[in-house]
Amino acid sequence: MRALLLLCLCLFAATASAAGRICTTRDVLLFGNQAVGTAVTQSAVVSNCGDAPFSFSDVSVHAATATAYHVATSCTTSQALMPGQSCSVDVTFAPMAPGQVSGGLWLHNTTSTPDQIVTFYGRGVDAQAGGAALEFDPASLSFDPQVVGTTSPARAVTLRNRGPSQLTLRALVINGPTPYDFRAPGNCLLGVPIPAGGSCELFFNFTPGATGPRSARLNVDAPELANLALMNISGLGIDTLPPADPAVIVFEFYNASLNHYFLTAVPEEVAAIEAGVVGPGWLRTGYTFKGYAVDSTALGTANVCRFFGTPGIGPSAHFFTADPAECALVKANPRWLYEGIAFSARLPNAGACPAGTEPVVRFFWPGSDVSQSRHRYVRDPGEQQRMRDARWIEEGPVFCSLP
Repeated sequence: MRALLLLCLCLFAATASAAGRICTTRDVLLFGNQAVGTAVTQSAVVSNCGDAPFSFSDVSVHAATATAYHVATSCTTSQALMPGQSCSVDVTFAPMAPGQVSGGLWLHNTTSTPDQIVTFYGRGVDAQAGGAALEFDPASLSFDPQVVGTTSPARAVTLRNRGPSQLTLRALVINGPTPYDFRAPGNCLLGVPIPAGGSCELFFNFTPGATGPRSARLNVDAPELANLALMNISGLGIDTLPPADPAVIVFEFYNASLNHYFLTAVPEEVAAIEAGVVGPGWLRTGYTFKGYAVDSTALGTANVCRFFGTPGIGPSAHFFTADPAECALVKANPRWLYEGIAFSARLPNAGACPAGTEPVVRFFWPGSDVSQSRHRYVRDPGEQQRMRDARWIEEGPVFCSLP
């Protein structure tokens, strides 16, 4: 009797766990670039990979499917699939106009995952494709941490047509994991040609919908592009902003007889220089920028290493860097003596400073020999241009000055 009871329980358990399961060999069909006026077909197999029957409650083409797609399927509404049985989906992509288009086939069913869809993506191209190249400036966009539900200042992205032909935008789409966190109004208009060498701008805002990393991707399509132009966008959602560290002013001095520039954010050192303690001839240039105190905890900051050339073998000048890798490299160079941390500063991200800050550009003068080489750090745009006109070598932004 007990054996019979156990057998009945096992049969009941097996029956209760039996279920139909829908499987597809491919639930995304990627057609890539396809010449206008030609056609290509891709297929997927839909099967019951479970251990009980299921049926299709609805098999229909998604309402937003482009006319460039033709769907032929042996899967039909009300059709039942026994375990191991299958049906097929054949999708033909035949673009009649250039541009990115998409579509889908719904496979609603009676399994525990009823909302199934096979999606397809393709891009029609014509003889113009490859006649223009699109460049993003900056190449990617990374926002500072932003409190959830609040909106960042706008960040500009320039879309520049590198030619040689004109470029007519057909699609500007933001997709990816969190596309609705980013908005991009601007003067880039669909259907309006951008001449070779011309450009337009988008202005991105970041409004995080939740804490943690947030990301998206800008997709730009035009018939003259050989492929979609893609730009990554990212940001970080946070609950509250950390308290801001007070800013410190970094003063620049110049000694004409030595042809030597020097930076300091230490008030006592400023007073000593102006009192002639370190020698005659040192005067303020009038140029400053704003950083933070040593060991600042403000987001995006790093300590700035200070070096002086080793007497007899190194430059007769100071060198400053907030790049940890560069600091380590210079520490290992016998031509330089490490003098400690000078101040803390915001760092550029991919060569660009965050909104609300100004780049401090590093320039290099090679001199007639090593002892005569030197660097200068310049925030003022007019002074930056004068340095370029004087043939100093521009090394790019190394700090980001607070306003």
